[in-house]
Amino acid sequence: RIGLLLLHVDMVTAKKDRSKPKREPKTPRADDSDEEDEEEEEEEVESVHAKSRRERSRKAFFKFLRQLLAIIPLALFTSQQPYMVKPRAPGVNAVKVVPLQLAVCGIVHWAKDSPTTLKNPKFASAINTTARVLLTPYEYWRARQSKRSMPAEKTIAGAYKKSEKALSRTANGDSWLVSVATAPIMQPNLPLIGAYLLTIGSIFAMIIPGGEYLIVAGCGCVMQGCRAFGMEPQPELYVAAVVAIIGCILMDASKNKGKDSSKRGKRKAS
Repeated sequence: RIGLLLLHVDMVTAKKDRSKPKREPKTPRADDSDEEDEEEEEEEVESVHAKSRRERSRKAFFKFLRQLLAIIPLALFTSQQPYMVKPRAPGVNAVKVVPLQLAVCGIVHWAKDSPTTLKNPKFASAINTTARVLLTPYEYWRARQSKRSMPAEKTIAGAYKKSEKALSRTANGDSWLVSVATAPIMQPNLPLIGAYLLTIGSIFAMIIPGGEYLIVAGCGCVMQGCRAFGMEPQPELYVAAVVAIIGCILMDASKNKGKDSSKRGKRKAS
């Protein structure tokens, strides 16, 4: 009897449980979905900021590399390394084309007969001062290497004083150099044009982006113009041109990457 009573109670409780309404599954709240959307937006914003920071550091690194490489053409230029050489032949001396000497010789001879410098003596003195400043590093290096130089001559001020004689020696020295420097520039005088381009590009490549293009163009003009005289390019010319090309690649790569990243960031923000 006790067992039958227990079975009867279980059947009654089971029926009561079946009669209870089923619990509906909990639906996610609107607040929860809004919070998840906000978290996703925060993650996207953080990723954009991280990318922009990475691009800025990348651009700064490429800029540093470009300025570091720009020292090489400047050092080759101020140390007066020959870019083109005509080998010595029987009865003919060897001829060397040094871009700095050719540019200084050309600008000095132009200033002698130019109406602009005749009307403005200050402009002529500024040209001479600039030429002496460009010749000073080589005179300083020569004084430091020479054992006969006095201690006063081994300073920058002493080298600048010696640059006055170096200027007159450069302007009126080699007959071939003077003939090329005094030739009309519109022939076109490619060696003189190349020397001017190398002067401007080598000096301003570290400061102004794009000076490397002038170095490449100057090397091309010097090589093309001097080959007509039977000259051969030297390793210094190739080194300056290759380093300038690498600088152009670094500059263009950093600019393009920065523009692409900014465009992507704007698209994500919209």
